[in-house]
Amino acid sequence: MDAPEYGLVLCSQFLPGDDAAARFAEQVEQVHFARDHGFTSVWATQHYLAEEVQYLHPLAVLGRLVPESGDMRIGTAITLMALAHPVDLAEQLATLDILSGGRLVVGAGLGYRDVEFDAFGVPRDRRLRRFRENLDLVRKLWTEDEVTFEGDAGRIDGLRPQLRPVQRPHPPIWLAGHTDSALTRTAATGLPWIAAAAHVDADHLHTQAAFFRARCAEHGREAEINVLQEVYVGASDEQAVEDVRDALAMKYATYRSWGQDRILPDSQSFDREFDELRRGRFVLGGPQTCRDRLAELIATTGAAHVLLRPQWPGLPHERVMESLQRLTDEVLPALAGVPA
Repeated sequence: MDAPEYGLVLCSQFLPGDDAAARFAEQVEQVHFARDHGFTSVWATQHYLAEEVQYLHPLAVLGRLVPESGDMRIGTAITLMALAHPVDLAEQLATLDILSGGRLVVGAGLGYRDVEFDAFGVPRDRRLRRFRENLDLVRKLWTEDEVTFEGDAGRIDGLRPQLRPVQRPHPPIWLAGHTDSALTRTAATGLPWIAAAAHVDADHLHTQAAFFRARCAEHGREAEINVLQEVYVGASDEQAVEDVRDALAMKYATYRSWGQDRILPDSQSFDREFDELRRGRFVLGGPQTCRDRLAELIATTGAAHVLLRPQWPGLPHERVMESLQRLTDEVLPALAGVPA
């Protein structure tokens, strides 16, 4: 298998009261850097009603980045598919694929925050059903000549949709999730899995990758695994930890307050000291340490794409750019011969 491709995951989350316009301009500079240094994709993430940070909407972010991203793919990591109305989502995503000339990848997931489901009127016992129905309708609107549908989102009787993505039959769809049931569902669909490596430790991620490959094999399919990984390359191991300690500690305090780890096994709880939590979850350190960690990640997951997030709320742009420079100068070139 070839070595993986690398993507840049933007941190479109800014501290309360910060100048969001200025911070986003810095992210455009990060996209330019990635475009010019061998990255093949750029990604935006999603959450609604975040009280702890200003969180930009990913579809608006990606639309703004279409002319900035060259020939890189643009992607959602992830779209909360159970929340948005599927007709609106299908047309927005198709429009993005058209505007980008067929460069869109749709990462989709169920989500886990009660405040989001409550705000969108999605009952707890219908979340998975809504996710499946919405995903199904989005794909129908992109591929079928005549669409008939009835579900929680509404009803369509024999409609002949005209707005189609550039990519046929539709843009690639990757499904997120970290429970055995989510991985089993993803394997059954034949779609790739996108794993958030920082949500679980390295051993657990390895176990999940093996589980997913086994479920895909049961359906006679090869597994495609793509991994979203936090990364920071410092001047040394010690300096890297000090550079990002406050920003990463805030990130995981926020995740903990949202209950992100409550959907995971007890062994993967975020309720730990930062120095314990970071081990095995982040690619964090000097260049040699980051090379070793990324090589291990590629070897144990077989990742086809490694999506790297180099920034978290409160981490200064100057440090991000220094880290990206070390990443592209001293880390990624050494991994060119490391197959998944």
